[in-house]
Amino acid sequence: MPPTITANSSPKIPATQLLLVLFGFPIISTLLSLLLLKKEAFTAAGFDFILFFWILVTVWYLVQILLISRILKKAGLNWEFLNYSLNNKQTLFFIAGYFLVGFGIVAFIEIALANMQVDPARLASVYSLIPKTTGARILFVIMGLTAGISEEIVYRGFAIRALESHRVNKWLAVALAAIPFVFQHGLKSIDQFWWFLIWGLAFGVILLFSRRLYITIIIHWLVILSALFGVFQAVQ
Repeated sequence: MPPTITANSSPKIPATQLLLVLFGFPIISTLLSLLLLKKEAFTAAGFDFILFFWILVTVWYLVQILLISRILKKAGLNWEFLNYSLNNKQTLFFIAGYFLVGFGIVAFIEIALANMQVDPARLASVYSLIPKTTGARILFVIMGLTAGISEEIVYRGFAIRALESHRVNKWLAVALAAIPFVFQHGLKSIDQFWWFLIWGLAFGVILLFSRRLYITIIIHWLVILSALFGVFQAVQ
């Protein structure tokens, strides 16, 4: 178990870097989400907007992980500071397990839909970010991998531990980290504010009790993958 941060412990994350992460990352995510308002322009130009958007989001999640890694390295810290204790080999098996489950769900959905009648009108009315094609479902699984890892690293592992290192009470740290987590979701945070806030608080509490970041990553992955089943709304 990583050592507990105390009032006199060092090193700690510089306050400027902590604030840049908690404010800067959600702002960039929100700006990216504004592309959703222009999806008709992409479609008119012959682009598959949803696939393009998810690729862009996946890249941004990877960039966030890279930036957190650099901040930790600069502070003389490693991933254990974030309560992530898996080594490289264990991480590979961890990711492989996710893909096994994710693509297993995709295979189940493909088989199920092949034996069901899908209403095109209902399919068109299903929430736009729910994957509606086989290609979209495959990309969604890949995006979900980076989303679950990145958001837990940034808003649970990094944010809570960094706030604790600045003498912020652990419960207050959970609450403070949950707010930028909400706005990390861009435009979706407007009509799903309470959904993301509740999950942000829940993930934070789970981390405090377990001190194992991989547990919140697993739960986060399951929440993301559950969206794949939204396509069944279009079944007659």
